[in-house]
Amino acid sequence: MLRICIKEEYMNTETNILFSLESIEEILYSISSCDSMAHTCINRETLRVQFMTQTFLNIKNNQVKIKVGTKYDIQEVSVLNLELLFVFGINNIDNLVSVDRDNMKLNFKADLIPTFINVAIGGMRGVLYEKVKSTILEAYPLPLIDLQELIKQNTFHVEE
Repeated sequence: MLRICIKEEYMNTETNILFSLESIEEILYSISSCDSMAHTCINRETLRVQFMTQTFLNIKNNQVKIKVGTKYDIQEVSVLNLELLFVFGINNIDNLVSVDRDNMKLNFKADLIPTFINVAIGGMRGVLYEKVKSTILEAYPLPLIDLQELIKQNTFHVEE
């Protein structure tokens, strides 16, 4: 379990948030056959990589779930899809976020979502490496990502 200490200056108090990675689940994986890709010109210019991220807050179970995905396209044809779900347990999620249902807003007291997304992307990179090794896509590992841009596209969902 990792401990994060947040100093709240205006209250002169400290808040401890303990969290851990509880599980990783493969939601989707598909890859075109190597035979069908062999006829396609694959290089860094023709390969298009897309990313997706969604955050699910489960207040009742003290969990934050990060769903990450990637899609490899070559000339508008999807050749690889991977989606994973990372589940993080938090000792007291109320120390992280409050839900304003009236205004449909989430108010974060500690910004751990970038940390969770970063862990999930790193995990996805390792899973992808294992899945494409010995294929034509082995030469194209998951590229580095501008985390701030990815966070801007992240969607949040509150699970009941």
